[in-house]
Amino acid sequence: NEIQVYASSTIPKKNTIIELHSNYTFRGMKDMTDPRSARWTFESLEVTTGIAKNAEIGFYLFTGFSPTGEYEFLGTHIRPRVAVPKEWTWPVGASLSVEFGFIRTDIHSPFVWEGEIRPIVDKAIRNWYFSFNPNVSYVLTGNSKQWGISPQFKMVYTIHQKFGLGLEYYSGLGTFKQISPLQQQEHLLGPMFDLYTSPQWELNTGFLFGLTEGSNQRIFKLLIGRRVGK
Repeated sequence: NEIQVYASSTIPKKNTIIELHSNYTFRGMKDMTDPRSARWTFESLEVTTGIAKNAEIGFYLFTGFSPTGEYEFLGTHIRPRVAVPKEWTWPVGASLSVEFGFIRTDIHSPFVWEGEIRPIVDKAIRNWYFSFNPNVSYVLTGNSKQWGISPQFKMVYTIHQKFGLGLEYYSGLGTFKQISPLQQQEHLLGPMFDLYTSPQWELNTGFLFGLTEGSNQRIFKLLIGRRVGK
């Protein structure tokens, strides 16, 4: 529903950013009996507000268009996040978000309570930027209760301070009880583009390719955001 590698910085107090995440899967896992069932268009609305100098809270609304064209409500999350103050002079940026809510795969499936714990570590070196999110996902209800491991990574080179070109990587390695065999793990890698021409606007887009049989094979992602506030 949301495909994004996070930066460590939080939204300034009394400021808000409104983001629309749009993702389309062209092709699902290689062993799917009906490849068309993976062709979802997910539309997720994220609203994040700064509540303190180094703290923010975000709200998500997950929806999507099914492969048959039906518009479906899929769930909602809340996400508080705190960042390490710059006054601490850490050599890297760092923050921690905890996401929690309910979601379902489609209107014919029950909702489950789930979320993620997302540590964020990033670093800018001249024109290069790197971010690592060693995510821990969890499902608390339903038939698939688990604590999963899904690290993410981004690297980008900034050109003339106006746009960035780089790579994004996403994965699902299995659970803490059992790491999945390699071909059953999800590993997604692809080129990305960031646009920085306006401080009020945010744009990130990319195309991800699956590296294993257990991965969705081709996904297009687009994030558009608008900042408002003092």
